[in-house]
Amino acid sequence: MPEDGQLMEHEALKLLFAQVKRAKDEWTMAMDGVSDLVLLVDAAGEVQRCNKAVCDFFGKSYPEILGWSWEDLFREAGLRQDPGQVGVHPDELFHDASGRVFQETCYLPEVKDGEPLRIITLQDISERKRILFKIEQDRKKLEGSLAEISSMIKRVTKGDTEEFLFTLPPDHEPCWKMMQCGQEDCVCFGREPLQCWTIAGTCCKGKVQGKFAQKFNNCMACEFYQEAADDPVVRIGIQFSHMMQIIEKKNSELQNAFDELKATQSQFVQQEKMASIGQLAAGVAHEINNPIGFVTSNLGTLQKYLARVAEFLKMQAALFPPEAGDDRATRLAEIRRQLKIESILQDLPSLVAESLDGVERVKKIVQNLKSFSRVDQYDYILTDINQCLDDTLNIIWNELKYKCTVKKDYGDLPPTRCYPQQLNQVFMNLLVNAAQSIETKGEIVITTSASETEITIAIADSGSGIPQENLNRIFEPFFTTKEVGKGTGLGLSITYDIVTKKHGGKIKVTSEPGKGTTFVVTLPVKTE
Repeated sequence: MPEDGQLMEHEALKLLFAQVKRAKDEWTMAMDGVSDLVLLVDAAGEVQRCNKAVCDFFGKSYPEILGWSWEDLFREAGLRQDPGQVGVHPDELFHDASGRVFQETCYLPEVKDGEPLRIITLQDISERKRILFKIEQDRKKLEGSLAEISSMIKRVTKGDTEEFLFTLPPDHEPCWKMMQCGQEDCVCFGREPLQCWTIAGTCCKGKVQGKFAQKFNNCMACEFYQEAADDPVVRIGIQFSHMMQIIEKKNSELQNAFDELKATQSQFVQQEKMASIGQLAAGVAHEINNPIGFVTSNLGTLQKYLARVAEFLKMQAALFPPEAGDDRATRLAEIRRQLKIESILQDLPSLVAESLDGVERVKKIVQNLKSFSRVDQYDYILTDINQCLDDTLNIIWNELKYKCTVKKDYGDLPPTRCYPQQLNQVFMNLLVNAAQSIETKGEIVITTSASETEITIAIADSGSGIPQENLNRIFEPFFTTKEVGKGTGLGLSITYDIVTKKHGGKIKVTSEPGKGTTFVVTLPVKTE
């Protein structure tokens, strides 16, 4: 190669190394700013890359950690897995000797040399656990106090009749209505409703009704207890009854708010993790993209050079044929035969073509990874839904290819405004769930269609199906039928939230145990 060609190649390599170093430095700076522990692990479980938080936590330098088994690292640091959790699954819990609680999450966003690279994160959730435990303790303490107060009042008032004061439902019918007498004939009419229900109404219901209603056969039984309304003990009972109803109502509201807050917090944490993993995957894709560009360019140049070399060898063979009787020609022909030059010349084009095809496949994977992990939660953009499905399929293909075949029946869909990354997460959740429900070689069918106002996506599988009693609960936060450690019960809850609240769409599910499940997602067509 001429010196100027070598110089250009040298400069190109310098530029390549500089770009790779800059991409690596940017990745390192971004990851070192994350407080959670982030490890990139190969199929054998050995650490290939990590952030600064990992080095600080385990007390080792970056070179020392590389090549370690992540399980050995956890074990050496005294991190113990919760009983009943086996293997690497999303959202496992670990404890250290000091009692701190860590949540470990595993993702499979990348493939290297045909093998998956796992991203493992470790987050200290000790404070969150402590707060949840404190809230649960306070709730139980409040319930105990309420029960004790109720018991004390019952002991003060005594008797079967007065016990009804503290178990009266808020929708209790008044005495005159139960006894089917006129309002004007009932001494309760016009009185404060709570007094009527707790004094007269109680006496006309249940076992007390059996004693007095049979004797008087009308609402005059209420007169027997009219004087009781002025009794101090009864008045206290009425007040406490009212207070108990208010406390029970507030306690119920508090429990509902707590459950909603817990679900919202978990969804927020899950979405934050997805965003962090998206940033990481985008950085890795960017880091791979530049070297792949140089490899593609060099393979193209190599293909041209090899064509010229092949042409030269053909011309050489034509100029020095063995039959000419020249010793040099004979010797040259013998060398060509020994080195199998003819076979090499035949194989070279296919070898280069296969290499170029492999590079194109890597470029496609990188493009899918960048598209899938695009951090666009706040970018409401025109999107091709079919392309979102293809991007998701390419990313999780390693999860699907050994368990099922995938059939695609895509319709002609108009571009619609949406949050692409969030829909990628929806499709990933539905497809992974479909694959996990298939025990032997099965099938997943993806169908898309559109009307003037709606886009419909149906994902059907031939898996084990969902029992009828669980169908109404599958979108509830934390509801899961998977084994401990194999799911958080948030995937379909987040999916429902993204489809209905973020996009104004609908999601329905039909299933038959033993035959399979179909999820149908409907999204409104929005062009502006």
